[in-house]
Amino acid sequence: MVFYNDSFVKAGFFAKIMSKWDAPVFYFDFDLLYSGYVTAEEIPLPKNLTILSPDSDNLFENLKSVIDKTSKTKSLIVLDSLNGFLNLLEGKSDAARLVNSFVMLLVSSAKDVKSCVIVGSLSKLNDENEWVLYNTGRHVLENNHMTKIQLTQLDNEIVAKIPDPDNLILEI
Repeated sequence: MVFYNDSFVKAGFFAKIMSKWDAPVFYFDFDLLYSGYVTAEEIPLPKNLTILSPDSDNLFENLKSVIDKTSKTKSLIVLDSLNGFLNLLEGKSDAARLVNSFVMLLVSSAKDVKSCVIVGSLSKLNDENEWVLYNTGRHVLENNHMTKIQLTQLDNEIVAKIPDPDNLILEI
């Protein structure tokens, strides 16, 4: 889970991560920022990258296709972002449960072939030191099987911090 408060830093981080992968990359671009950069030729489009721009008509088809492919071949799956995913399902009474279920399905299908799932989340720490989504305040579910990465920018450099359970911060 990648937490950030600057979407441009997030796009740069994802571009850098994806450039290091030789395996297929499936990018669910819910907020269309990354697609915009690619279209404007600000970010190159790697040959192994498939950008998916889900909407209410093709979401389930896209998820099914990626689950099928990533269960057979080591891949990288990027969900950009949790906020956009929830917005797409806005109005459904069980939107949060659906998003959690889809993320769990993607992770489960990716596990056997050692695929990787990265989920971006425009989030902040609340007063109780819990991650919540900007705008909605929804809590981000956490578990022991996920690595949390907090993105910041310092002097035009992207800083990725991994908050340690013992309240230590590891910087990459």
